[in-house]
Amino acid sequence: MNIFHTKDKVIQKHNKMKGNMIEGIDIHVYLSALFCGAIIVLAIKGKSNHTKRIEKIAEIQRQKENLEKESIENQVAKLEGELEEVERKITSGQEHFKTLEESTEKLELERQYIEVGLQPPVYRFDDREELKAQINKCYADQYRVISRGLATNAYSKWEWFGCEKTGARMVEDYRYLSLKAFNAEFDAIRKTMRHSTYDTAVNKLHRVNGQLGKLGETANATISAEFFNLKINELNAWHRELLYRERQKAERKKQQAILREQNNQSGDEADDLEDEISYRSSDLKKAQALALKLHGASAKVMEERIQKMKSEIAKLENKFQRTTSQAQITKVGYIYVISNLGSFGEGVVKIGMTRRLEPMDRINELGDASVPFKFDVHTMAFVQNAPEIEKKLHRKFDEQRVNVENNRKEFFKVSPQQVKAAMDELNVSSDWYYDVEAKEYRESILIREAMNKQSHENLTGSIPASI
Repeated sequence: MNIFHTKDKVIQKHNKMKGNMIEGIDIHVYLSALFCGAIIVLAIKGKSNHTKRIEKIAEIQRQKENLEKESIENQVAKLEGELEEVERKITSGQEHFKTLEESTEKLELERQYIEVGLQPPVYRFDDREELKAQINKCYADQYRVISRGLATNAYSKWEWFGCEKTGARMVEDYRYLSLKAFNAEFDAIRKTMRHSTYDTAVNKLHRVNGQLGKLGETANATISAEFFNLKINELNAWHRELLYRERQKAERKKQQAILREQNNQSGDEADDLEDEISYRSSDLKKAQALALKLHGASAKVMEERIQKMKSEIAKLENKFQRTTSQAQITKVGYIYVISNLGSFGEGVVKIGMTRRLEPMDRINELGDASVPFKFDVHTMAFVQNAPEIEKKLHRKFDEQRVNVENNRKEFFKVSPQQVKAAMDELNVSSDWYYDVEAKEYRESILIREAMNKQSHENLTGSIPASI
Protein backbone atom coordinates (compact mmCIF):
# COMPACT_ATOMS: atom_id res chain seq x y z
CA MET A 1 0.00 0.00 0.00
CA ASN A 2 2.82 2.32 0.68
CA ILE A 3 4.31 1.36 -2.67
CA PHE A 4 1.13 2.35 -4.47
CA HIS A 5 0.84 5.47 -2.45
CA THR A 6 4.39 6.42 -3.27
CA LYS A 7 3.79 5.70 -6.97
CA ASP A 8 0.79 7.95 -6.96
CA LYS A 9 2.81 10.72 -5.42
CA VAL A 10 5.50 10.30 -8.03
CA ILE A 11 2.95 10.38 -10.81
CA GLN A 12 1.31 13.46 -9.33
CA LYS A 13 4.65 15.15 -8.97
CA HIS A 14 5.54 14.26 -12.55
CA ASN A 15 2.25 15.56 -13.83
CA LYS A 16 2.69 18.71 -11.83
CA MET A 17 6.16 19.22 -13.23
CA LYS A 18 4.88 18.52 -16.72
CA GLY A 19 2.04 21.00 -16.22
CA ASN A 20 4.47 23.57 -14.97
CA MET A 21 6.69 22.99 -17.99
CA ILE A 22 3.75 23.33 -20.34
CA GLU A 23 2.61 26.43 -18.50
CA GLY A 24 6.13 27.84 -18.73
CA ILE A 25 6.26 27.07 -22.41
CA ASP A 26 2.88 28.77 -22.93
CA ILE A 27 4.01 31.85 -21.07
CA HIS A 28 7.21 31.96 -23.10
CA VAL A 29 5.29 31.63 -26.32
CA TYR A 30 2.81 34.25 -25.21
CA LEU A 31 5.55 36.63 -24.23
CA SER A 32 7.35 36.03 -27.51
CA ALA A 33 4.17 36.63 -29.44
CA LEU A 34 3.44 39.68 -27.40
CA PHE A 35 6.94 40.99 -28.01
CA CYS A 36 6.71 40.34 -31.72
CA GLY A 37 3.31 41.98 -31.82
CA ALA A 38 4.64 44.96 -29.98
CA ILE A 39 7.55 45.19 -32.40
CA ILE A 40 5.17 44.97 -35.34
CA VAL A 41 2.86 47.57 -33.80
CA LEU A 42 5.80 49.85 -33.04
CA ALA A 43 7.14 49.33 -36.52
CA ILE A 44 3.80 50.14 -38.07
CA LYS A 45 3.34 53.06 -35.71
CA GLY A 46 6.88 54.25 -36.38
CA LYS A 47 6.29 54.03 -40.09
CA SER A 48 3.03 55.92 -39.65
CA ASN A 49 4.75 58.56 -37.51
CA HIS A 50 7.57 58.78 -40.03
CA THR A 51 5.06 59.26 -42.83
CA LYS A 52 3.21 61.87 -40.83
CA ARG A 53 6.50 63.56 -39.99
CA ILE A 54 7.44 63.64 -43.67
CA GLU A 55 4.01 64.98 -44.56
CA LYS A 56 4.25 67.58 -41.81
CA ILE A 57 7.71 68.63 -43.00
CA ALA A 58 6.39 68.91 -46.54
CA GLU A 59 3.42 70.95 -45.31
CA ILE A 60 5.72 73.24 -43.35
CA GLN A 61 7.90 73.61 -46.42
CA ARG A 62 4.87 74.51 -48.52
CA GLN A 63 3.73 77.02 -45.93
CA LYS A 64 7.22 78.47 -45.80
CA GLU A 65 7.30 78.85 -49.57
CA ASN A 66 3.84 80.45 -49.53
CA LEU A 67 4.88 82.78 -46.75
CA GLU A 68 8.03 83.72 -48.60
CA LYS A 69 6.07 84.23 -51.79
CA GLU A 70 3.35 86.20 -49.98
CA SER A 71 5.97 88.16 -48.10
CA ILE A 72 7.69 89.14 -51.34
CA GLU A 73 4.38 90.08 -52.95
CA ASN A 74 3.40 92.05 -49.87
CA GLN A 75 6.74 93.79 -49.83
CA VAL A 76 6.46 94.61 -53.53
CA ALA A 77 2.89 95.87 -53.04
CA LYS A 78 3.96 97.87 -50.01
CA LEU A 79 6.91 99.38 -51.85
CA GLU A 80 4.72 100.17 -54.85
CA GLY A 81 2.22 101.85 -52.54
CA GLU A 82 4.99 103.85 -50.90
CA LEU A 83 6.35 104.78 -54.33
CA GLU A 84 2.92 106.00 -55.45
CA GLU A 85 2.60 108.02 -52.25
CA VAL A 86 6.04 109.55 -52.77
CA GLU A 87 5.23 110.36 -56.41
CA ARG A 88 1.93 111.90 -55.32
CA LYS A 89 3.71 114.02 -52.73
CA ILE A 90 6.34 115.03 -55.28
CA THR A 91 3.66 116.08 -57.76
CA SER A 92 1.72 117.93 -55.07
CA GLY A 93 4.93 119.46 -53.74
CA GLN A 94 5.97 120.61 -57.19
CA GLU A 95 2.61 122.31 -57.66
CA HIS A 96 2.89 124.01 -54.27
CA PHE A 97 6.50 124.94 -54.98
CA LYS A 98 5.54 126.43 -58.32
CA THR A 99 2.76 128.42 -56.66
CA LEU A 100 5.09 129.64 -53.93
CA GLU A 101 7.78 130.47 -56.47
CA GLU A 102 5.34 132.51 -58.53
CA SER A 103 4.09 134.28 -55.40
CA THR A 104 7.67 134.97 -54.32
CA GLU A 105 8.56 136.41 -57.71
CA LYS A 106 5.46 138.59 -57.65
CA LEU A 107 6.17 139.83 -54.13
CA GLU A 108 9.81 140.48 -54.97
CA LEU A 109 8.79 142.53 -58.00
CA GLU A 110 6.31 144.49 -55.90
CA ARG A 111 9.01 145.11 -53.29
CA GLN A 112 11.31 146.48 -55.97
CA TYR A 113 8.56 148.76 -57.25
CA ILE A 114 7.84 150.08 -53.75
CA GLU A 115 11.52 150.73 -53.07
CA VAL A 116 11.73 153.12 -56.02
CA GLY A 117 8.44 154.86 -55.21
CA LEU A 118 6.30 152.97 -57.72
CA GLN A 119 3.14 151.60 -56.11
CA PRO A 120 2.35 148.11 -57.53
CA PRO A 121 -0.82 147.90 -59.64
CA VAL A 122 -3.98 146.70 -57.92
CA TYR A 123 -6.40 144.85 -60.17
CA ARG A 124 -10.06 144.10 -59.73
CA PHE A 125 -11.35 140.58 -60.27
CA ASP A 126 -13.23 141.72 -63.36
CA ASP A 127 -10.09 143.14 -65.00
CA ARG A 128 -9.19 141.19 -68.12
CA GLU A 129 -5.95 139.26 -68.39
CA GLU A 130 -5.16 141.28 -71.53
CA LEU A 131 -5.39 144.51 -69.55
CA LYS A 132 -3.18 143.09 -66.79
CA ALA A 133 -0.53 142.16 -69.35
CA GLN A 134 -0.55 145.68 -70.81
CA ILE A 135 -0.31 147.39 -67.41
CA ASN A 136 2.40 145.01 -66.22
CA LYS A 137 4.44 145.92 -69.29
CA CYS A 138 3.95 149.63 -68.55
CA TYR A 139 5.19 149.09 -64.99
CA ALA A 140 8.20 147.11 -66.17
CA ASP A 141 9.15 149.96 -68.52
CA GLN A 142 8.69 152.53 -65.76
CA TYR A 143 10.75 150.50 -63.31
CA ARG A 144 13.63 150.25 -65.77
CA VAL A 145 13.66 154.03 -66.19
CA ILE A 146 13.47 154.61 -62.43
CA SER A 147 16.19 152.07 -61.60
CA ARG A 148 18.52 153.80 -64.08
CA GLY A 149 17.87 157.14 -62.35
CA LEU A 150 16.17 158.65 -65.40
CA ALA A 151 12.67 159.19 -63.96
CA THR A 152 13.55 162.58 -62.49
CA ASN A 153 15.90 165.45 -63.24
CA ALA A 154 17.85 167.52 -60.69
CA TYR A 155 21.08 169.41 -60.11
CA SER A 156 24.05 167.09 -60.44
CA LYS A 157 25.96 169.07 -57.80
CA TRP A 158 24.31 171.09 -55.08
CA GLU A 159 25.59 172.26 -51.73
CA TRP A 160 23.69 172.83 -48.53
CA PHE A 161 25.53 175.39 -46.39
CA GLY A 162 28.74 174.45 -48.19
CA CYS A 163 28.31 170.69 -47.69
CA GLU A 164 28.06 168.73 -50.96
CA LYS A 165 27.24 165.46 -49.16
CA THR A 166 24.23 166.97 -47.38
CA GLY A 167 23.22 168.73 -50.57
CA ALA A 168 23.40 165.48 -52.58
CA ARG A 169 21.24 163.71 -49.97
CA MET A 170 18.65 166.49 -50.09
CA VAL A 171 18.55 166.34 -53.89
CA GLU A 172 17.90 162.58 -53.75
CA ASP A 173 15.13 163.15 -51.21
CA TYR A 174 13.54 165.76 -53.48
CA ARG A 175 13.69 163.40 -56.45
CA TYR A 176 12.22 160.48 -54.47
CA LEU A 177 9.40 162.55 -52.98
CA SER A 178 8.58 164.15 -56.34
CA LEU A 179 8.38 160.73 -57.99
CA LYS A 180 6.26 159.24 -55.21
CA ALA A 181 3.89 162.21 -55.20
CA PHE A 182 3.57 162.10 -59.00
CA ASN A 183 2.71 158.39 -58.98
CA ALA A 184 0.16 158.88 -56.17
CA GLU A 185 -1.52 161.73 -58.05
CA PHE A 186 -1.52 159.63 -61.21
CA ASP A 187 -3.37 156.79 -59.43
CA ALA A 188 -6.01 159.22 -58.15
CA ILE A 189 -6.50 160.72 -61.63
CA ARG A 190 -6.63 157.30 -63.28
CA LYS A 191 -9.26 155.93 -60.87
CA THR A 192 -11.61 158.87 -61.45
CA MET A 193 -11.18 158.81 -65.24
CA ARG A 194 -14.16 157.73 -67.36
CA HIS A 195 -14.29 156.64 -70.96
CA SER A 196 -15.25 160.17 -72.02
CA THR A 197 -12.82 162.12 -69.79
CA TYR A 198 -9.42 161.04 -71.13
CA ASP A 199 -8.40 164.56 -72.21
CA THR A 200 -9.37 165.93 -68.81
CA ALA A 201 -7.23 163.29 -67.11
CA VAL A 202 -4.23 164.15 -69.30
CA ASN A 203 -4.60 167.86 -68.50
CA LYS A 204 -4.77 167.05 -64.77
CA LEU A 205 -1.55 165.06 -65.06
CA HIS A 206 0.21 167.96 -66.79
CA ARG A 207 -1.00 170.31 -64.07
CA VAL A 208 0.29 167.98 -61.32
CA ASN A 209 3.65 167.78 -63.07
CA GLY A 210 3.91 171.57 -63.13
CA GLN A 211 2.99 171.88 -59.45
CA LEU A 212 5.60 169.32 -58.41
CA GLY A 213 8.18 171.16 -60.51
CA LYS A 214 7.53 174.35 -58.54
CA LEU A 215 7.75 172.51 -55.21
CA GLY A 216 11.09 171.00 -56.18
CA GLU A 217 12.60 174.06 -57.80
CA THR A 218 15.00 174.55 -54.87
CA ALA A 219 16.91 171.50 -56.06
CA ASN A 220 15.58 171.79 -59.61
CA ALA A 221 13.90 168.37 -59.11
CA THR A 222 11.40 167.58 -61.88
CA ILE A 223 9.77 164.54 -63.50
CA SER A 224 11.63 163.62 -66.67
CA ALA A 225 9.88 163.78 -70.03
CA GLU A 226 10.66 160.08 -70.60
CA PHE A 227 8.93 158.97 -67.40
CA PHE A 228 6.01 161.37 -67.95
CA ASN A 229 5.41 159.86 -71.40
CA LEU A 230 5.46 156.35 -69.90
CA LYS A 231 2.73 157.38 -67.45
CA ILE A 232 0.74 158.82 -70.36
CA ASN A 233 1.08 155.42 -72.07
CA GLU A 234 -0.26 153.72 -68.94
CA LEU A 235 -3.15 156.18 -68.72
CA ASN A 236 -3.91 155.43 -72.35
CA ALA A 237 -4.00 151.67 -71.62
CA TRP A 238 -6.51 152.20 -68.81
CA HIS A 239 -8.58 154.45 -71.07
CA ARG A 240 -8.63 151.85 -73.86
CA GLU A 241 -10.05 149.40 -71.33
CA LEU A 242 -12.82 151.84 -70.43
CA LEU A 243 -13.66 152.30 -74.10
CA TYR A 244 -13.63 148.53 -74.58
CA ARG A 245 -16.11 148.07 -71.74
CA GLU A 246 -18.43 150.64 -73.29
CA ARG A 247 -18.26 148.80 -76.61
CA GLN A 248 -18.98 145.55 -74.77
CA LYS A 249 -22.12 147.06 -73.26
CA ALA A 250 -23.36 148.01 -76.72
CA GLU A 251 -22.33 144.61 -78.07
CA ARG A 252 -24.21 142.86 -75.25
CA LYS A 253 -27.41 144.66 -76.26
CA LYS A 254 -26.98 143.39 -79.82
CA GLN A 255 -26.38 139.86 -78.52
CA GLN A 256 -29.51 140.02 -76.41
CA ALA A 257 -31.52 141.15 -79.43
CA ILE A 258 -30.24 138.16 -81.42
CA LEU A 259 -31.03 135.78 -78.58
CA ARG A 260 -34.46 137.29 -78.05
CA GLU A 261 -35.26 136.76 -81.72
CA GLN A 262 -33.90 133.22 -82.05
CA ASN A 263 -34.18 131.79 -78.57
CA ASN A 264 -37.94 131.46 -78.20
CA GLN A 265 -37.34 130.48 -74.55
CA SER A 266 -35.90 127.07 -75.53
CA GLY A 267 -32.64 127.77 -73.77
CA ASP A 268 -34.36 128.77 -70.54
CA GLU A 269 -36.56 125.68 -70.61
CA ALA A 270 -33.58 123.38 -71.13
CA ASP A 271 -31.74 124.94 -68.21
CA ASP A 272 -34.79 124.66 -65.97
CA LEU A 273 -35.33 121.02 -66.93
CA GLU A 274 -31.71 120.19 -66.23
CA ASP A 275 -31.98 121.76 -62.77
CA GLU A 276 -35.23 119.90 -62.06
CA ILE A 277 -33.65 116.58 -63.06
CA SER A 278 -30.74 117.28 -60.74
CA TYR A 279 -33.07 118.04 -57.81
CA ARG A 280 -35.23 114.96 -58.45
CA SER A 281 -32.17 112.70 -58.75
CA SER A 282 -30.89 113.98 -55.43
CA ASP A 283 -34.26 113.25 -53.78
CA LEU A 284 -34.25 109.77 -55.33
CA LYS A 285 -30.86 108.93 -53.82
CA LYS A 286 -32.07 110.02 -50.38
CA ALA A 287 -35.23 107.90 -50.74
CA GLN A 288 -33.22 104.84 -51.81
CA ALA A 289 -30.90 105.24 -48.83
CA LEU A 290 -33.91 105.50 -46.50
CA ALA A 291 -35.56 102.42 -48.06
CA LEU A 292 -32.61 100.25 -47.02
CA LYS A 293 -33.42 101.00 -43.37
CA LEU A 294 -37.17 100.22 -43.61
CA HIS A 295 -38.99 96.88 -43.36
CA GLY A 296 -42.45 95.53 -43.97
CA ALA A 297 -45.25 97.83 -45.04
CA SER A 298 -43.12 100.97 -44.71
CA ALA A 299 -40.54 99.51 -47.10
CA LYS A 300 -43.27 98.65 -49.60
CA VAL A 301 -44.68 102.18 -49.50
CA MET A 302 -41.20 103.63 -49.95
CA GLU A 303 -40.51 101.29 -52.89
CA GLU A 304 -43.71 102.48 -54.62
CA ARG A 305 -42.62 106.07 -54.03
CA ILE A 306 -39.17 105.32 -55.48
CA GLN A 307 -40.68 103.79 -58.61
CA LYS A 308 -42.89 106.86 -59.04
CA MET A 309 -39.87 109.14 -58.67
CA LYS A 310 -37.95 107.12 -61.26
CA SER A 311 -40.86 107.41 -63.66
CA GLU A 312 -41.05 111.19 -63.19
CA ILE A 313 -37.29 111.55 -63.73
CA ALA A 314 -37.51 109.47 -66.91
CA LYS A 315 -40.26 111.75 -68.25
CA LEU A 316 -38.20 114.84 -67.43
CA GLU A 317 -35.14 113.35 -69.15
CA ASN A 318 -37.15 112.58 -72.29
CA LYS A 319 -38.52 116.12 -72.29
CA PHE A 320 -35.00 117.47 -71.76
CA GLN A 321 -33.71 115.48 -74.73
CA ARG A 322 -36.53 116.78 -76.96
CA THR A 323 -35.99 120.35 -75.78
CA THR A 324 -32.24 120.06 -76.31
CA SER A 325 -32.74 118.65 -79.81
CA GLN A 326 -35.10 121.48 -80.70
CA ALA A 327 -32.66 123.97 -79.19
CA GLN A 328 -29.98 122.88 -81.64
CA ILE A 329 -31.82 124.94 -84.23
CA THR A 330 -31.09 128.01 -82.13
CA LYS A 331 -27.31 127.88 -82.18
CA VAL A 332 -26.44 131.33 -80.86
CA GLY A 333 -25.52 131.37 -77.18
CA TYR A 334 -22.87 131.85 -74.53
CA ILE A 335 -20.08 129.42 -73.67
CA TYR A 336 -19.13 129.86 -70.05
CA VAL A 337 -16.17 128.57 -68.05
CA ILE A 338 -16.70 128.86 -64.30
CA SER A 339 -15.16 127.49 -61.12
CA ASN A 340 -16.04 127.17 -57.46
CA LEU A 341 -12.97 127.14 -55.22
CA GLY A 342 -14.90 126.54 -51.99
CA SER A 343 -16.98 123.67 -53.38
CA PHE A 344 -14.62 121.81 -55.72
CA GLY A 345 -11.15 123.15 -54.95
CA GLU A 346 -8.54 124.37 -57.41
CA GLY A 347 -8.12 122.95 -60.89
CA VAL A 348 -11.81 122.12 -61.49
CA VAL A 349 -13.98 124.09 -63.94
CA LYS A 350 -17.45 123.74 -65.36
CA ILE A 351 -17.77 124.20 -69.13
CA GLY A 352 -21.31 124.83 -70.30
CA MET A 353 -23.57 126.94 -72.46
CA THR A 354 -26.67 129.06 -71.99
CA ARG A 355 -29.04 131.01 -74.18
CA ARG A 356 -30.23 133.32 -71.43
CA LEU A 357 -30.59 136.95 -72.43
CA GLU A 358 -28.62 137.71 -69.27
CA PRO A 359 -26.12 134.82 -68.95
CA MET A 360 -25.14 135.72 -65.38
CA ASP A 361 -28.66 134.75 -64.31
CA ARG A 362 -27.77 131.18 -65.22
CA ILE A 363 -24.46 131.34 -63.33
CA ASN A 364 -26.21 132.71 -60.26
CA GLU A 365 -28.79 129.92 -60.44
CA LEU A 366 -26.03 127.31 -60.52
CA GLY A 367 -24.43 128.94 -57.49
CA ASP A 368 -27.72 129.04 -55.59
CA ALA A 369 -28.79 125.50 -56.51
CA SER A 370 -26.75 122.82 -54.75
CA VAL A 371 -23.33 124.24 -53.86
CA PRO A 372 -22.42 126.20 -50.72
CA PHE A 373 -20.67 129.04 -52.56
CA LYS A 374 -21.21 131.10 -55.70
CA PHE A 375 -19.34 130.40 -58.92
CA ASP A 376 -16.60 132.64 -60.33
CA VAL A 377 -16.61 133.35 -64.06
CA HIS A 378 -13.41 132.84 -66.06
CA THR A 379 -14.97 133.65 -69.43
CA MET A 380 -18.34 134.23 -71.08
CA ALA A 381 -18.00 133.87 -74.86
CA PHE A 382 -20.83 134.76 -77.22
CA VAL A 383 -20.66 132.37 -80.19
CA GLN A 384 -22.77 131.65 -83.25
CA ASN A 385 -22.72 127.87 -82.75
CA ALA A 386 -22.80 127.32 -79.00
CA PRO A 387 -23.90 123.63 -79.00
CA GLU A 388 -21.12 122.63 -81.38
CA ILE A 389 -18.43 124.57 -79.49
CA GLU A 390 -19.60 123.10 -76.19
CA LYS A 391 -19.56 119.58 -77.64
CA LYS A 392 -16.03 120.01 -79.00
CA LEU A 393 -14.75 121.33 -75.68
CA HIS A 394 -16.37 118.45 -73.79
CA ARG A 395 -14.85 115.98 -76.22
CA LYS A 396 -11.46 117.67 -75.88
CA PHE A 397 -11.44 117.25 -72.09
CA ASP A 398 -13.44 114.02 -71.89
CA GLU A 399 -10.66 112.16 -70.07
CA GLN A 400 -10.55 114.91 -67.44
CA ARG A 401 -14.22 114.60 -66.50
CA VAL A 402 -14.93 114.61 -62.78
CA ASN A 403 -18.02 112.42 -63.26
CA VAL A 404 -17.24 109.87 -65.97
CA GLU A 405 -20.63 108.17 -65.61
CA ASN A 406 -22.92 111.14 -66.19
CA ASN A 407 -21.94 113.26 -69.19
CA ARG A 408 -24.44 115.95 -68.22
CA LYS A 409 -22.18 116.81 -65.31
CA GLU A 410 -19.94 119.33 -67.07
CA PHE A 411 -17.10 119.50 -64.53
CA PHE A 412 -13.52 118.90 -65.66
CA LYS A 413 -10.17 118.71 -63.89
CA VAL A 414 -8.48 121.34 -66.07
CA SER A 415 -7.27 124.89 -65.59
CA PRO A 416 -8.85 127.98 -67.20
CA GLN A 417 -5.62 128.41 -69.17
CA GLN A 418 -6.09 124.96 -70.74
CA VAL A 419 -9.66 125.78 -71.74
CA LYS A 420 -8.53 129.10 -73.21
CA ALA A 421 -5.95 127.28 -75.35
CA ALA A 422 -8.65 124.90 -76.59
CA MET A 423 -11.00 127.79 -77.39
CA ASP A 424 -8.20 129.60 -79.22
CA GLU A 425 -7.83 126.49 -81.40
CA LEU A 426 -11.54 126.78 -82.19
CA ASN A 427 -11.08 130.48 -83.03
CA VAL A 428 -13.30 131.54 -80.14
CA SER A 429 -12.16 134.87 -78.73
CA SER A 430 -13.35 136.16 -75.39
CA ASP A 431 -12.22 137.99 -72.28
CA TRP A 432 -10.53 135.84 -69.62
CA TYR A 433 -10.20 136.21 -65.87
CA TYR A 434 -7.81 133.76 -64.19
CA ASP A 435 -7.84 135.17 -60.66
CA VAL A 436 -10.93 134.09 -58.77
CA GLU A 437 -12.59 136.18 -56.11
CA ALA A 438 -14.23 133.29 -54.19
CA LYS A 439 -15.64 136.02 -51.96
CA GLU A 440 -18.06 133.91 -49.90
CA TYR A 441 -15.52 131.11 -49.47
CA ARG A 442 -12.72 133.41 -48.32
CA GLU A 443 -15.06 135.30 -46.01
CA SER A 444 -16.19 131.99 -44.50
CA ILE A 445 -12.58 131.06 -43.78
CA LEU A 446 -11.95 134.40 -42.07
CA ILE A 447 -15.13 134.11 -40.01
CA ARG A 448 -14.27 130.53 -39.00
CA GLU A 449 -10.75 131.56 -38.01
CA ALA A 450 -12.12 134.46 -35.96
CA MET A 451 -14.60 132.15 -34.23
CA ASN A 452 -11.89 129.60 -33.45
CA LYS A 453 -9.66 132.35 -32.10
CA GLN A 454 -12.47 133.72 -29.95
CA SER A 455 -13.30 130.23 -28.69
CA HIS A 456 -9.65 129.65 -27.80
CA GLU A 457 -9.46 132.98 -25.98
CA ASN A 458 -12.64 132.21 -24.04
CA LEU A 459 -11.28 128.80 -23.07
CA THR A 460 -7.95 130.29 -22.02
CA GLY A 461 -9.68 133.02 -20.04
CA SER A 462 -11.80 130.49 -18.16
CA ILE A 463 -8.71 128.68 -16.84
CA PRO A 464 -7.30 130.32 -13.67
CA ALA A 465 -3.67 131.40 -13.71
CA SER A 466 -3.08 129.55 -10.45
CA ILE A 467 -4.94 127.22 -8.13
